[in-house]
Amino acid sequence: MMNQAKGKRSYILQIGIIMAIAVGLGFTLYLPTLLQGTPPQSRTLQTAPGCDLTQSSCSAVSGQQQIQLTINSAKISSATPLRFEVKLSNIQADQVMLDLKGQDMYMGLNQVMLNKVPGTTDRWQGEATLAVCTTGKMTWISSIIAEYKGNITQADFFFDAY
Repeated sequence: MMNQAKGKRSYILQIGIIMAIAVGLGFTLYLPTLLQGTPPQSRTLQTAPGCDLTQSSCSAVSGQQQIQLTINSAKISSATPLRFEVKLSNIQADQVMLDLKGQDMYMGLNQVMLNKVPGTTDRWQGEATLAVCTTGKMTWISSIIAEYKGNITQADFFFDAY
């Protein structure tokens, strides 16, 4: 009778070990998926070639989606507040951010959350000031980043400032 009890405990112990290994293996294989989560969907719209923000509005398009950027300032220069206006076509957005970067030189972090123009659903605006570049002329990249429920739509626009 004692051998039968030992055999039963040994059998239960083996099953327990096998179950623990299976659970541990499953957890190890599934853990990276849990930690990663769902990556945001991202789409970059292509800027129309030859557009000059110092002269007029510029657009970036992909299919039916469009981001239009206008800098409403008499002169685009460093250390002067510039008013940026964005129009989104066929793009929903909870928030829109302007990210300004020097093309060839790091000019510090310069990001501005744009505000929705009252009474509209597709227009955003905000003000930013460009850092002073010691070399004179600087090419800037103004990225418009529209976010809606974790999905990102972005367009990069280039312009020169002195």
